[in-house]
Amino acid sequence: MQIDTLSEFLTRAGTEFRLYDLGRRLQPLATEDFAAIEAGRRPYPWPLQRHAWLAVCYHQHGDERQHYLWFLKIPLDERGLFNNAAVKHFLAALVEQLGQDPSAPLGDEQQQRLAQTPFTFQPAQDKLAALHARLRRDLALPPSAYYQAVLDYLAEPERHDWQQLGLQGLADLAARLPAEPALGRLVASRLFGLPLPVQQALLGQCEHQPLPAELAECLLNAISAEQERATPDEERIGLLLRATAGTAPLAARSRKIASLLALAPGQTLMLSLAARLWQELTDEALLLAYLEQLAERHPALFNGLFAELVSTPALRPLILANLHNPALAPALRDAIGQLFAAARD
Repeated sequence: MQIDTLSEFLTRAGTEFRLYDLGRRLQPLATEDFAAIEAGRRPYPWPLQRHAWLAVCYHQHGDERQHYLWFLKIPLDERGLFNNAAVKHFLAALVEQLGQDPSAPLGDEQQQRLAQTPFTFQPAQDKLAALHARLRRDLALPPSAYYQAVLDYLAEPERHDWQQLGLQGLADLAARLPAEPALGRLVASRLFGLPLPVQQALLGQCEHQPLPAELAECLLNAISAEQERATPDEERIGLLLRATAGTAPLAARSRKIASLLALAPGQTLMLSLAARLWQELTDEALLLAYLEQLAERHPALFNGLFAELVSTPALRPLILANLHNPALAPALRDAIGQLFAAARD
């Protein structure tokens, strides 16, 4: 039996499925967009290291009690399109493992077989917690058993031991912030009085969710306060900025990034922007400021981060259009020249 796409396999197997990207941060991927990607009509939007890092959640038609998760690492070609040979190899192996019957129930044994292929991966714990929290929200399921303890702690921090909190509970909280304004206000009022480990874990979860603008602006204001200190903590600034990554475009965030790039940015900021906030670099002025600082201050990072950014479909045309821009800073022109010279050797 010839099956050419993952969507076709899952449909023939009688499942309903949802897709999420787990590469740089958690993001839902619409099934119609995925179908266009599988058909080669568009590149994968969020490549990381020339791969698509997908979480596939599915259940059999008529049985919503049991959900399964696959974590698939699909190779991409130089244009960001699915490597069709690799996908077909994976699907052929999958069909073989399932006894040539894609309509067979996809149970625990099949999950174990799938995990033995080179196309699977195990997400980091923070992304796994974020995914489970988002799935529970998207599937209209109650949050995990750890959620109530987090709410109780936020309501009265002095009466509870923060060391007993679970990461999953903090992930559940972050996942519910977009739809519950009162939660956002509670977090904004309490966050900066919490122990640093709790702050850091919660901020780490926030980067995977579309925060309300009010809370995102609160985090940006905290960056400004940190900048005013005698010795600003660059790691904290990066953490606060990354926490706004899932939020819809904000003029205040763009202005903040521009100001940070103008102030001798350190490695943490450069990595944070490439890994979590690449969408801000679709602003040509910010992109060029970023690349110039990368070339001048962090040459050891230039080749790797440039390769990641130019492979991102939203940025690729803008970067290519500026390769021969005569207004580029000399350090950036030299870095690009050396990169292409090395590629030709």
